[in-house]
Amino acid sequence: MPGDSAPPAPKNDDSDNRSSDGGDRRKNDIDQPDPFAGLVLDESFVAGATRYEAPARTRAAIARFGPVEDGRTAWRPHPRARRSRLRSTRPFPDAAPRTGSRGRIVLALISLVLLGSVVYPFVMSKINDAPPTTVSADAPGSAPGDPAGGPDAYDDHSPDLRRWDWKSGRCYSWPQVNTDVPVDDVPCAEPHLFEAVGPLDLSPAYPRDAPYPSGSQWDDIGARHCGPPADQYLGHPVDPFGRYAASTIHPQRPEWETGDRDVVCGLIIRSDAPRDTPWLMSTFSGGVRGADQAMTYQPGTCFRDAADDSQEQVSCQEPHHAQTVGTITLPDTADGAPPSSEVLEDLVEAACAPQVAPYRTQGVDGATVQTGWHLIRPESWNAGTRSTTCTVSLVDQAGNRLETTGPLSPTDHSGTFTT
Repeated sequence: MPGDSAPPAPKNDDSDNRSSDGGDRRKNDIDQPDPFAGLVLDESFVAGATRYEAPARTRAAIARFGPVEDGRTAWRPHPRARRSRLRSTRPFPDAAPRTGSRGRIVLALISLVLLGSVVYPFVMSKINDAPPTTVSADAPGSAPGDPAGGPDAYDDHSPDLRRWDWKSGRCYSWPQVNTDVPVDDVPCAEPHLFEAVGPLDLSPAYPRDAPYPSGSQWDDIGARHCGPPADQYLGHPVDPFGRYAASTIHPQRPEWETGDRDVVCGLIIRSDAPRDTPWLMSTFSGGVRGADQAMTYQPGTCFRDAADDSQEQVSCQEPHHAQTVGTITLPDTADGAPPSSEVLEDLVEAACAPQVAPYRTQGVDGATVQTGWHLIRPESWNAGTRSTTCTVSLVDQAGNRLETTGPLSPTDHSGTFTT
């Protein structure tokens, strides 16, 4: 049938590019009659076929151009693509190796663990660890300033650390006679001796073979090691010249010698105990948190000048150089920083003027009244102290302070004054 015959094979015009023998042979193969011409392939024949024979046109193309694998064009890389795959042996300076998502997650977890291992000990050291000690390791026994009985004299009048439960923020009082007395947990608004801050382990600063501290060394331990916890408890520094001081409830000698280094830090009122009873503590009322730390005095308190330019509190019936007349509170500075000495002097003198005015009429043998006050040091100002006590003194015409015996009042001239 005409529709089933194969189309005539295309002629090859490349006569200039082939040999005569090869060209004639290829031409004879193409011009031969198709042996399958006129063959009718019904569906049953096609379904049962086991071999594929290319059509005449395909066979003609193969005879002209040669066979190709699977009758498809083979892929060849573009020359530029091949060159683009070449890599330099010199490493790129800013290149960083890429890691998979799982590697990044593992790296992040390791970083968090390492960060926690560094931060956690640092934070806990600020809370629990005692700072390195600078207290001299004197041999057990009496130290300068200690009572004749030695350090154990303090223990005889201190409460038993292990016998009582000390809770942060609670206030405690006890009879100061011996250790075998009850400790009362009292409201902080009532008179008490000790406001608890919290426990502290002194073992980092005092190894097991450290000698038992003397009474004055225990005072130093309270300031050095319980000072930082007290600062955290208050939310601001303890005024080193103020009304309160950091202190301890500590183990006694037998417990210390067995290795007990646990203490309870707390706050006490700063006071000058008599030399023969240095363990005697003063009571105070009100919690320390939020309280003004200024060391202030009631009107009529007298002071005597000491050789080191300090003042010693004495009875007004004893010779003295100054007497308190009242307390004032200064306003804060714009930036909260301590004012200069000149600015502070102007502020205090103006604030004390109303307190001193009634005493201006006093005077004996040409002496005049001079205004004074207790200095607010920069450390105290930074700790929040803004109050001070105003004083009056009698000075001669040369400005020298005169020694006075007896109380000074605006109306009573019974005092005795000497130069």
